[in-house]
Amino acid sequence: MDRDFLSPEPLATAHGTVAFFDETWSMDPRELQIFFQAEEVYWTAYRTVEQWRRLLACSRMLTARLLPEGHKGGRLVGATRLWSDHAYEAKLYDVVVAKDLMNLGIASELVKWALRHPWSGEVHHFLLETRDASDFYPRFGFRLGHETESLHMRVKTADLQARGLR
Repeated sequence: MDRDFLSPEPLATAHGTVAFFDETWSMDPRELQIFFQAEEVYWTAYRTVEQWRRLLACSRMLTARLLPEGHKGGRLVGATRLWSDHAYEAKLYDVVVAKDLMNLGIASELVKWALRHPWSGEVHHFLLETRDASDFYPRFGFRLGHETESLHMRVKTADLQARGLR
């Protein structure tokens, strides 16, 4: 987990130093599952370790860790996942910070890093979905998607199966 030159500078907090890492290829999916469950993240409540493994295979995992004094590694205290088609759009997923370290700038650093990450490619726009953090994202230029150019729609795979489409 050597420091990536694009990653944010470490953050000094009252709890210790928080450092940022691109752990796409080194993250243990079990650690992600434990972190998201411990933080009671409602949208990941039913994700399995195998699902985390597949999510890591198609996206970038940017993390924040509270470092033990003078060591690498440390407690996972923040994460965000970046997905991209590398040409048109990129999407931020799973922006989460440990409850005891919220409001210290960790989420802001993760989001800014994701938005400038070269892995996303030359995309036209970034997307995200949120139910409870819509006041957080405008500082980065995000706005509610009430424009008429597109409509966000979903279908569950169970519904596709019922229609014989999967």
